[in-house]
Amino acid sequence: MIYKHIDFALQRSYFSCVKTSLSYKKLLVMKTLSLVAALLMTCFTFAAPLPAGKPADINEKILKAFKESFTNAQEVTWHEYKDVYQASFRQDDVQMRAQYDEQGNLLKTIRYYDGSRLLPAIKTKLNKKYPGREIASVTETTEDSEIGFVINLKDENKWYIVKSDVYGRLELVNKFNRGDK
Repeated sequence: MIYKHIDFALQRSYFSCVKTSLSYKKLLVMKTLSLVAALLMTCFTFAAPLPAGKPADINEKILKAFKESFTNAQEVTWHEYKDVYQASFRQDDVQMRAQYDEQGNLLKTIRYYDGSRLLPAIKTKLNKKYPGREIASVTETTEDSEIGFVINLKDENKWYIVKSDVYGRLELVNKFNRGDK
């Protein structure tokens, strides 16, 4: 009988230690997750752009350079990143982005449009190399006097990502099965 009480006491003591150990582990995991979440929120807060549409925070050099370059810009919103100020806007029915440094120098422009605005020489080469495929969209990037195009083509079953320069040198970057079919 005494052995049963000792055995019961040992089992109870063992399970309470295991239970305490598990509670401690849970507590440790929860604290770690809370710390990681707090750190991530802090990182995202500092990496986030300024609230959109705050030109008052953009210096006069940048605003002047932007207004001189993009006289017909509409729906302009500004974002500030590390050492880069970016305007997102529409001009001549084309969605655009322009990036400036603090001195007001234009660093890069990005234009998004459909295939009807693509240079005819590139369109001709695309139709020759990828017959039967439709130009779904174009992203045109200008940086350091270099102009590049990323063209999204599609056919009945696939998407094709093709890069081009202004001379129409084409490079198939990737192709995917269409998920919208």
